[in-house]
Amino acid sequence: MLQRALLAVSFALAAVPAFAQAAEPTFAEMVGLGWMAWTWQTAVFFASIAAALVLMTLWEVVRPGGAPRDGALGLTTTRGDRLFISLLAAAYIHLGWLAFAGGPLWIASIIAVVVALIVFTVV
Repeated sequence: MLQRALLAVSFALAAVPAFAQAAEPTFAEMVGLGWMAWTWQTAVFFASIAAALVLMTLWEVVRPGGAPRDGALGLTTTRGDRLFISLLAAAYIHLGWLAFAGGPLWIASIIAVVVALIVFTVV
């Protein structure tokens, strides 16, 4: 049960930037990082990645091991491997969405979360 809760929180945090709207002033200006081209959405994105890594670390501390499984491609993966695959898949899904669909990005985020859940449960 703890595993599913941590997994749901990490995926929810990873999807937050796509739901955000542009705002003025930018995050970089508010915290004195005007020399960087960061918006608050970018900061939330990187904070989400960091939170996912922290949650996975806590998960590993609470339930060590995470028995490796054979995936769909015949690769043996651990929880960390599946997180990495999920993050890469999310990046490709969003890039493909921007290239071919051009619609609201939150739809791509929902697709990425569904793919990540499949990766964590099936692969």
